[in-house]
Amino acid sequence: MSYIGLTGNPRQDKLISLVMANGYISNEELAANLGVTTQTIRRDIRSLSEQGLVSRHHGGAGRVSSIVNTEFSIRETTHIKEKTAIAKQIAEYIPDGSTLFITIGTTVEFIAKALETKSNLRIITNSHRVANILYQNKNFEVITVGGILRAHNGGIIGPDVISFINNFRADYLITSLGAITADGVLLDFDINEVAVVKAMLDHSRNKILAIDHTKFHTSAAVELGSLATISAIFTDCPPPNSIMKIIKENKIELHVAEL
Repeated sequence: MSYIGLTGNPRQDKLISLVMANGYISNEELAANLGVTTQTIRRDIRSLSEQGLVSRHHGGAGRVSSIVNTEFSIRETTHIKEKTAIAKQIAEYIPDGSTLFITIGTTVEFIAKALETKSNLRIITNSHRVANILYQNKNFEVITVGGILRAHNGGIIGPDVISFINNFRADYLITSLGAITADGVLLDFDINEVAVVKAMLDHSRNKILAIDHTKFHTSAAVELGSLATISAIFTDCPPPNSIMKIIKENKIELHVAEL
């Protein structure tokens, strides 16, 4: 897999390629391969780690964990420009008078804010944070589920959530995820959150995936479904060729936001 062009910085793109090829690589090896000082490597690793592209270790860098997601507080302050542009496009795409499922995540929170310009929406969400953004809008009916409220991301999970979701049919599901593999498998990090998204997928007419470019190059451990089932993808960069092939074969709408 090529990582050229991922960051726009050729040295950092090469650093990512070396980390992915080796699993773990020391600062000294990276400095020798890239022809820079270890101080420069440390700065690059710090920046790439904050973007969720590599995992920062003492003395080097490794692949991003497929088991643990980047901390929510970091994710909500990274790729703001990209998430804002994606959110604006999705808000323009959603018709007034729609019923929406909205899941958990920093990207969907940007979308929730952008939806405030719409009228007569019914929103069913398992995100306390999304509900908090939208509930004061008199044009909306905001429905939250009952279950276990998670401290780290404001998500609500549990068996009662899935039973509740099964009572609805939504015009649109708006969700993000942890990663997409080259062969089109949708992945995320938490099995409990994935169970809720699967229920929403099963009860939605149109399925919208909102992802920034990093999701094409990272990994996660829990299988959510297949890209072939998605109706539309909103992102900030064209996907890799392998994913583009799946998009074309399945006639998935692709919307690339202008930054």
